[in-house]
Amino acid sequence: MAINKKKKPTAKELISTMAAIAVQLEQLKHHVFNGDRALDEYMKMKGDKDAFVKYLEENYKEPVKDDKDIKEAEDK
Repeated sequence: MAINKKKKPTAKELISTMAAIAVQLEQLKHHVFNGDRALDEYMKMKGDKDAFVKYLEENYKEPVKDDKDIKEAEDK
């Protein structure tokens, strides 16, 4: 029984794939930027930007990293 090896992608295929990823990344960056800008403009319009920032600071703190997770990752 013969083992079928996967064909390695050619340089042209790799370049094409990376170009497609780059295009998708640029589109995502633009989408995030436009969403951020729209949210900022909405908060300016409503006049409650300071209250919203305070709310975010109180409710969206960075999660605490669990030492157990770090040790498990190092073991692997």
